[in-house]
Amino acid sequence: MKIMQILPYMEIGGVERGVIDLATYFKDKDIQNIVVSGGGRLVEQLAAEGIPHYTLPVYKKSLFSFFLISDLRKILEKEHVDIIHARSRVPGWISFFASRGRKAYFITTIHGIYKSKSSSEVMGWGKFVICPSKAVARHMKETFGVSEDKIVVINRWVNLHKFTYTDPEIRKNSNIIVSVGRVSPSKGYEYLIEAFKKVMRNNPFLTLEIVGSADKSKLDYLQHLKTLVNRYALDRNVKFIGFRPDVENVLSHARMVIVPSVIDEAFPRSVLEAYACGIPVIATNVGGVSEIIEDNIDGISVEPKNSEAIANAMVKLLGDNTLADTLAKNAREKVERLYSMEKCLKETQAVYQKTISYFRILIIKISSLGDLILAIPSLKALKERFPEGKICLLTLKQYAPILYGCPYLDEVITLDVDYKKFANIKTVARILRRKGFDYIIDLQNNHASHLISYLSYPHYSLGYSLRWGFLLTKHIRTNHADDPLTSQERILQLLGISIADKKLLFWEPKEPAAKLNIDGDNLIGINISASKRWQSKNWPFAHVVNLIELIYKHLPYYKVVLIGDESAKEKADKIESYITPRPVNLCAKTSLQDLPVLFSKLKLFITPDTATLHLAQAIGIPTIAFFGPTDPNRHTIKANNLHIFCKDLLCSFCYSPQCKKKTEEKDLCMKKITPQEVFAKIKEILTD
Repeated sequence: MKIMQILPYMEIGGVERGVIDLATYFKDKDIQNIVVSGGGRLVEQLAAEGIPHYTLPVYKKSLFSFFLISDLRKILEKEHVDIIHARSRVPGWISFFASRGRKAYFITTIHGIYKSKSSSEVMGWGKFVICPSKAVARHMKETFGVSEDKIVVINRWVNLHKFTYTDPEIRKNSNIIVSVGRVSPSKGYEYLIEAFKKVMRNNPFLTLEIVGSADKSKLDYLQHLKTLVNRYALDRNVKFIGFRPDVENVLSHARMVIVPSVIDEAFPRSVLEAYACGIPVIATNVGGVSEIIEDNIDGISVEPKNSEAIANAMVKLLGDNTLADTLAKNAREKVERLYSMEKCLKETQAVYQKTISYFRILIIKISSLGDLILAIPSLKALKERFPEGKICLLTLKQYAPILYGCPYLDEVITLDVDYKKFANIKTVARILRRKGFDYIIDLQNNHASHLISYLSYPHYSLGYSLRWGFLLTKHIRTNHADDPLTSQERILQLLGISIADKKLLFWEPKEPAAKLNIDGDNLIGINISASKRWQSKNWPFAHVVNLIELIYKHLPYYKVVLIGDESAKEKADKIESYITPRPVNLCAKTSLQDLPVLFSKLKLFITPDTATLHLAQAIGIPTIAFFGPTDPNRHTIKANNLHIFCKDLLCSFCYSPQCKKKTEEKDLCMKKITPQEVFAKIKEILTD
């Protein structure tokens, strides 16, 4: 396995030191690391450890940084990278798009509490999002909508072989107070200096060392701090040490460490390093700091921007060596238990392994209901191929109830019927981006679904090349002669998946909440109407009535159940008034969730070409289907329980929702299917 760590610079800092720790730790564990950054003083240390480094200006906050995508892709291909591990936002944007449609998977580690949603959201798009604290994890969920299953909390660590426990006597005899961190307004050094001034009144021999450098944008702040020191006449006691590569040596002679941050810290390494060295810590209770420190147990916690509280805590520690010893001992024990480098990097290794082996897959099958039922064998094939993965489906909200209890799906994501509006496409794509799909399998293959696939930024997207299929990362030519399962299988084969048993299927339906108003075992269901749009698919009303009369005359021990939606209700009411005994009229009285249970009670089902045909066939009951304007070879799956009636006319398979023939020839393809021949097939099926 090869990992690319990508970050703005390799200068000194907690992030950079973490990268070096990680790269050197995994060097002998069959996990190779390369580093991409804008350079810096720690590049030499990488070279000394034999870690390859590539210098790219991935630190520039500019749209021109996107031109680096092609350069980064060349490195990915040259080094055969398996995982890109982004540790900052600009490198994150570049590496995310460099990884699309490529072998390398994209993960992130969050090193701050990001405020800007637009510039920072890419850090939530990783296949996994590593957060150093629960506070950061909560922020990524609440602010950036990152799903729970993507977030992994791995605390920052400390190298206990490097940061060793300080002899308590050395610490007690020290007059040096240390604060470690880059010089920035977020660190709250002005409050520390003001607190130090108060403590100095009774402790004139103390020295405050501020260890860390200021980048160019923070030089004014550094000058402000120096001015403050001069104003308080502390220039002999406050020292700005600047950059130190040997923080462990700085801490070895410290009396205490102060962390005066004024904004939420992700998880400050300086606290852990002081803990490891057995140096008592006073820190403001912001962000991840509050997850480390147990007040007066292993450290002292104070409110941010409160110099008085910081001063009081310093005086308390200076005057109570027993408390200082207790805090130091407990702190070291906590680090050994929770924050050792070995423990945290093993957790990181587990994330790497899961990144390679775990997959999130989205199937897009928005409509129609019949096509959704036809897609169930593909859902099963995907779940068998990725049993530990997460299989999701994007479909219309109105169809979701039919999927209740589906064992092949982990999540159903729904759309409204107006999903094709561009504003709605953008909304759903934003939701899908946050879920971080490895594969989007577009079984819908219309303009809107292709655009949704593209804007959701999956690792790969698969489908047919028709319409806007060029937006998909992998697409194949369509073959209109394929039956539905063969058509779907050709897309699945891009993932090396075949549908072993090409038949429709359904799971054991669960009883609906409301009891169905039907009694008896000998039930024959008749769907009396296709969809409202496809009037040309309907079997003539008189034929339906005649068939029911034949059933009641020759099969009196059977009961007919009328099935249909709201558009069939008027026809059903008429049939009830024409025929004695009355059929059971369930038109517009059953929900989608009820239908599987209802069909499981039927001995036989009769229907035009509509969704209930596929559902009945999938449940396994004998099904008689009428075809005229549509071709059964293109829209059905051959099976022993499916019996098709279709007349071979010159106008057959016109695919016109309304018959365009003259009055005497109108709907001839359906009229020629007679009640007598259908009844003969019913008797044959029921007497087998």
